[in-house]
Amino acid sequence: MTISVPQVTPQQVFELVSELDTKGFACIPNYVQPSDLTRMQSFVSDAIRNAGNEYVHFNGPDAVAGSGLEELAHSEDFNRLIYDLYEQGTGNPADKEEFYQVLRCLSGSTGQKNSLIFHYDSYVVTALIPIHIPADGLAGDLLMYPNTRTIRSTYIANAFDKVLLDNPITQKLLRNRVSARHLQPMRIKMKPGNIYFFWGYRSIHTNEPCDPDKIRATALFHYKNPHRKHVQ
Repeated sequence: MTISVPQVTPQQVFELVSELDTKGFACIPNYVQPSDLTRMQSFVSDAIRNAGNEYVHFNGPDAVAGSGLEELAHSEDFNRLIYDLYEQGTGNPADKEEFYQVLRCLSGSTGQKNSLIFHYDSYVVTALIPIHIPADGLAGDLLMYPNTRTIRSTYIANAFDKVLLDNPITQKLLRNRVSARHLQPMRIKMKPGNIYFFWGYRSIHTNEPCDPDKIRATALFHYKNPHRKHVQ
């Protein structure tokens, strides 16, 4: 079985980038076919069960072999979509390179501990596919302050941004804002099988916890680290 995804036209790419720049995120509904989503969900359910119903994550396509996510990472249509978003959004040519691929499966108390950690991604384009999302209670919504910075010209400037964000004081202030009246982050409620895009490098974001007896699983594909040569 080989995963199949819809082709996206240049006009659709233009519209997606416009949404990314103005709204902060964009979505293609029902991007993953039901049969492929079922495969992914089975993989996650088995992984959670094997982890004692606690948090587990996977890095890279080989780690998720058999789920269909490794096939998606090598899909020409999917790759072309990510490259087109990058080129349209930045004006720079897209190099052919592997995605930084992650599957995060939140459950149990450790799932809650791996939530509400606000951060910038190291990569310009982030594509997120929800696989399991709780239907009620705390569902692990995506929280975001979109497009709060530009792509930094130097690694030092990027590192400075991250130091300002990744410290106990800033993290506490941002967590307090989740339930405050003012300056709340954007809340994105996700549906399994859709695909969501945002400028991960430019946007402060995190996930809200999900109830410990539920599963929240998302596949993430990151593309183009502007400071790659400094971290190799």
